[in-house]
Amino acid sequence: MSDEYDEGINEYKNGYDFYKDSAKNQIWQVETYGKGGPYLFSFDQKTIFNFWTDYPEKLSPEQIEIFKKENPVLAELKP
Repeated sequence: MSDEYDEGINEYKNGYDFYKDSAKNQIWQVETYGKGGPYLFSFDQKTIFNFWTDYPEKLSPEQIEIFKKENPVLAELKP
């Protein structure tokens, strides 16, 4: 299921609510419904990464570059 709003997109797959603010983005964010908690994201809506435990060690060099481009503020938190 996919819903487009303004430029953003929401998709519900495999029990997760994926969204991105712009159709141009390559990274899907995963809704965690609540304050605080992990920042979850995915490139393919199959593998879900946790920024705090997986970045950058579990990402490929290409994924790291995409993440830095789309989330520069977060990427600066973990050099």
